[in-house]
Amino acid sequence: MPDEQTTFHYGRLYAQLRSQGTPVPTNDLWIAALVVQHRLTLLTRDDHFKHLPQISRV
Repeated sequence: MPDEQTTFHYGRLYAQLRSQGTPVPTNDLWIAALVVQHRLTLLTRDDHFKHLPQISRV
């Protein structure tokens, strides 16, 4: 469940991607924020997440 910490991570990720010029859909950003917040590994085929090296993907 998203909380205040999730919004913090969302903002950081959004700013990072914007500065890189690599937009990611909003829903994927929320998923990424939760993954970073809870130190999870993400199982995905979605290439959007490759722009976020701090996310552990499988």
